[in-house]
Amino acid sequence: MRKFTLKILVCMAMATGPCLADSVGLSVLETEELRLLYSDPFQTYLVPHVTRSYHNSLAFQKDIFDWTPYEKPTILLTDFSDYGNAGALVSPHNMVIIDIAPHSRTLETTPSSERFFQLMNHELVHIANLDVSNENDRKWRRFFRGKPRQIPEHPETILYNFLATPRMNVPRWYTEGSAVFMETWMSGGIGRAQGAYDEMVFRAMVRDDAHFYSNLGLVSEGTAANFQVGVNAYLYGARFMSYLAYNHTPGDVVEWLQRGEDSERYYARQFQGVFGKPLEAAWDDWIAWERDFQAANLRSVRENELTETRPLVEQALGSVSRSFYDPDLKSMIGAFRYPGVVAHAGRLSLENGEIEHLTDIKGPMLYKVTSTAYDPSAKTLFYSADNLAYRDLMAVDVQSGESTMLIEDARVGDLVFNPADRSLLGLRHLNGLVSLVSIPHPYDNWNLVHTWPHGQIPYELDVSPDGTLVSLSVGEISGDQYLRIFRLEDLRAGRAEPVQQFDFSPAIPEGFVFSRDGRYLYGSSYYTGVSNIV
Repeated sequence: MRKFTLKILVCMAMATGPCLADSVGLSVLETEELRLLYSDPFQTYLVPHVTRSYHNSLAFQKDIFDWTPYEKPTILLTDFSDYGNAGALVSPHNMVIIDIAPHSRTLETTPSSERFFQLMNHELVHIANLDVSNENDRKWRRFFRGKPRQIPEHPETILYNFLATPRMNVPRWYTEGSAVFMETWMSGGIGRAQGAYDEMVFRAMVRDDAHFYSNLGLVSEGTAANFQVGVNAYLYGARFMSYLAYNHTPGDVVEWLQRGEDSERYYARQFQGVFGKPLEAAWDDWIAWERDFQAANLRSVRENELTETRPLVEQALGSVSRSFYDPDLKSMIGAFRYPGVVAHAGRLSLENGEIEHLTDIKGPMLYKVTSTAYDPSAKTLFYSADNLAYRDLMAVDVQSGESTMLIEDARVGDLVFNPADRSLLGLRHLNGLVSLVSIPHPYDNWNLVHTWPHGQIPYELDVSPDGTLVSLSVGEISGDQYLRIFRLEDLRAGRAEPVQQFDFSPAIPEGFVFSRDGRYLYGSSYYTGVSNIV
């Protein structure tokens, strides 16, 4: 939270002029339609690509939403986290903050498209949808000399904000749903609006006869009660927008999002004017359609023979990290994150399904909790802490529960234990680039093995039992996704040529690990549209 607040304060300061950028050591690139702030020399190599991605997206938003930016947007590049993200503001100024680190691709919750292309498309939809105005709104902006932001100490600012920027006063599912829908459109169909993860979620909800939130229930409970925090806003919002485009037209969705001279100030009244029915009624229609649509999908899935499984526990465990079987302890060793319990490393008994708490995990990730590696001889689980900032390398004795910090702010994840020499291997994120590093015993320092160039994002690392080969999922700048096998000695020598590879595009190869004899790799992918172990 401290670092996020710092980003907000810096970005608001930067919007006032380049002179303040100099005072905090940032460089500035200005065009007629952009003010880009970045750290030179570490982020300079990104400037041409980020600038082109911005202008391409801006041209699309201006055209399709009939939008003229109220002011020149400011883009701030930061490296405050080991996983990339972004945020947009339009009040009091138009600004986008981008963490340049690679995205987490767990469960395909992030599309396979190149990250700056995707982020610019997504965040500028936010800017366009919230900054969009007609002459009545601009009259109030002239009166207030800008776009007032709501201040808790002065409730009257809610009214001022609504008069100047009415489309800021919308639920989060509206903003995130429209951004996901439009970024998928701009990527030619590659995105979460047509992604396998979202499809799987709603297919599972129908299979389990789960509760669907109403549009009001989603805002009041659905984004607060769920242990995945605000994820439901993306899921429901994108799905509802896609339903509207499918059962009406994409043009109707765009008209709803626009702020024409004859449009309604309030988003729900504008919806009724475009679609001819109240928002609540259309939402109910979508839920009924979704149930029928997914029921048909489930019938299709069941036409194929499914592999039999045996549950290890009676209840769902929420998010689970990569886990390791220890035959001596008759347990699965890993990390867990589920409602009502602090994220923690633990031992899952294969005899009774109970989880023994080992140690809490600071700053867990949403879907895979943490990065883990296991030394079976020492009974030590290695894991990353502070995963939402600069990751620390930690170790916990799975028998005593004693936890130790090995390297603070190591910025290393995708950990694997190399049994050949007892070292750890991992992927380190710095300045938007990914490097393979080796951490020799006693794990108090790391050594650089290889750094991939911008545009290549390796993730999901594993090492063969004899320590000679490493497997990696690799995303290319084109969006193509590969599973690749490298000789470790080649990478040490600067040769990053794979000895084997398989193209999963546009699906993402996830969690691939070597078999005990090193002959095979096992992992998962939505390669056929549903999740398969391959």
